[in-house]
Amino acid sequence: MAINFIRAIIIYVVIIIAVRLMGKRQVGELKPHELVITILISAIAVIPLEENSMPLANCLVPILLFVSLEIIMSVISMKSLWFRNLLQGRPIFIIRQGKLDQKKLKQLRLTMDDVVDALRQKDIFDISQVEDAVIETNGSISVLPKAEYQPITASDINLSVKEKGMPVAIVIDGKPVNEYFNEYKLKDSEIELVLQTVNRDAKRIMLLTIDDDGNTYLIEKEKQ
Repeated sequence: MAINFIRAIIIYVVIIIAVRLMGKRQVGELKPHELVITILISAIAVIPLEENSMPLANCLVPILLFVSLEIIMSVISMKSLWFRNLLQGRPIFIIRQGKLDQKKLKQLRLTMDDVVDALRQKDIFDISQVEDAVIETNGSISVLPKAEYQPITASDINLSVKEKGMPVAIVIDGKPVNEYFNEYKLKDSEIELVLQTVNRDAKRIMLLTIDDDGNTYLIEKEKQ
């Protein structure tokens, strides 16, 4: 029993490292080759958990090999447009200048239900409002609404807006966070000063953020 536990822990750690090496992507954002590697790694990882007599190296070596291949292919893709297009394909317009390309739908084996459903997920419920729509290499859809249906921006009305910068979390789940993005490092004294400003104990805070102008946003923990 102890051996099974240790084997499971080792496989878990190796897969976590492998996934980190492959980069941060959600499942829906995986390219075809990345999805294949992920499925293969998952299938291989299960085998030694079911077959206790199998040497652990028979699992770890293929996993490391697949991750190495993924890294190599990613590096080649960065340097070669031809190889990148071969490996992951190209984005394809299914709507261009307001006109639906039915040939492209057949090529991609998409139904109108698929298209309408994808548009709804982009908060577009009327296909006549779409100027361009592109099927990306990961299967997702990108949509450009027609000009009259696009939201008004500050630049459209010549309004000057001050940049506020992105708020940074400094307290999460009751614990101070010095370095949230691995770039912006705060001193403990600076966090303590903000806590004094909001007059709260860190242990009572679910989330506390601060922006470049010193504006804070606070969510307190609910009482149990």
